[in-house]
Amino acid sequence: MSERNPLQSLLFLLLVGLLAIITMWAFPKNGIAITDSITLKYESLDDFFGSNDSSLVVSVEDSLFNIVGIDTVALRDSLNRAAKIRHERVTNIQQPDSSSNSLQLFYESLLRLKAKGGKIRVMHYGDSQIEADRMTRYIRNELQKEYGGTGPGFEPAFQVIRTGAVRQDQSDNWLRYTANGKKDSTITHRNYGLLASFSRFCPPPDSMARTDTLSAWLEIKPASYGFYRVRKFSQMSMLVGGNTQPVRISISVDSAVIHTEILAANTYNRKIKVKFKPTPGVIKIEFKGLDSPNVYALSFESGTGVIVDNIPLRGASGTLFRRISSTQLEKQYAAEPIRLVILQFGGNSVPYIDTKERAKKFGNYLKSNIRYLQAMLPKSSFLLIGPSDMATKIKGDFVTYPMLEPIRDEVQKAAFAQGVAYFDMYEVMGGKNSMEDWVTADPPLAGGDYVHFTTKGANKMSKLFYDALRKDFDKYKSIPEDSLQTDSLRNEN
Repeated sequence: MSERNPLQSLLFLLLVGLLAIITMWAFPKNGIAITDSITLKYESLDDFFGSNDSSLVVSVEDSLFNIVGIDTVALRDSLNRAAKIRHERVTNIQQPDSSSNSLQLFYESLLRLKAKGGKIRVMHYGDSQIEADRMTRYIRNELQKEYGGTGPGFEPAFQVIRTGAVRQDQSDNWLRYTANGKKDSTITHRNYGLLASFSRFCPPPDSMARTDTLSAWLEIKPASYGFYRVRKFSQMSMLVGGNTQPVRISISVDSAVIHTEILAANTYNRKIKVKFKPTPGVIKIEFKGLDSPNVYALSFESGTGVIVDNIPLRGASGTLFRRISSTQLEKQYAAEPIRLVILQFGGNSVPYIDTKERAKKFGNYLKSNIRYLQAMLPKSSFLLIGPSDMATKIKGDFVTYPMLEPIRDEVQKAAFAQGVAYFDMYEVMGGKNSMEDWVTADPPLAGGDYVHFTTKGANKMSKLFYDALRKDFDKYKSIPEDSLQTDSLRNEN
């Protein structure tokens, strides 16, 4: 038998390779079904020549260590220091300007509260990641432990998602209208209020006046579990308006009536406030009239300390605020000592944005909404929490959505453009493809939808956030006072 020469061997290998490439090109991408349960598949040209497989990418770090004569110990130390610096930068509260702290108004209000007493409010707006008081509950409890305050703060009159902050019940004729999502055609105004929603016990009035008296009720009890402080409160406020006819309102505490009034027709913005001691077992609010007022919010809180509101807006991307009347918002905000607004958005846009151009457009929408709120809240600091990691299934594996990082970058740019602090929840989780680790943790830190945190996961993230906030506050307090900007709120009551 004659032996092949090297040229023949090379030609043979080239022929085999060519046949393989032709097969890759011609073979159906979805494979050939042999039986109902067996499908024959073949590597595609994209998979073979593509660069998506991280195993094909040469590691720069590994290459450096292979250079003869290099001090590998010094190199390793330098790389570790660089990694540590980056980790601290992306997991801390990120400030838009290294020469100042954008949370100064909030931090100064905490220092005054500690020294002189008083009351401040933190409003936590977010998407479904904060529903049922998740994340907010821990932040609230930590602030109230150190600076005083009790109660859950603002709640909607009609709860769609049960919350651990209070227990609520209502007559079955209540309806809810929101600024988020498709607008109800029966709503001809933009007066949704500071919760971006309102509730009524009858539809908005049409051209024909009603002749039958309507009645409805709301019942509120303190939470039966959770942090102690959220279950205690000494006052209740109710924001109402928009009724076309007089409405009788009666408020009872443990079956004893403590407040009654006739809400005049065409009331625009009324805040009804009652106090009690100790915390009631049951609060009941009864309504009777020819029309319903818009009930914008209820609030259960103490008279001093820090009040932290949980305001989940399911499906929202953070671009809904401009749909709410600025005239009404400004009045309602002005009545509250709001010193920090936390905006936690971005995740709901991830599955629907497929280009960098659309991501940039989303960032600009978000920026304009932040600017809209800032104009009405000049005494408040703002802090934006970006999206978490979110995974989608590609070729059988759960991986980070392709456009998540560009969206995260645009959210951060929107924050910095408006002088707002930023917390990168995506990096804090672990960055790209970290969601799978959270889902498969024992116990699980995220749900099987590879999007939402479990209760334990929300607790972990809220602790990581609060630790970063506390660290940033400590850094602020270490700055010499004569180098800080003048505090315009120093003489506030």
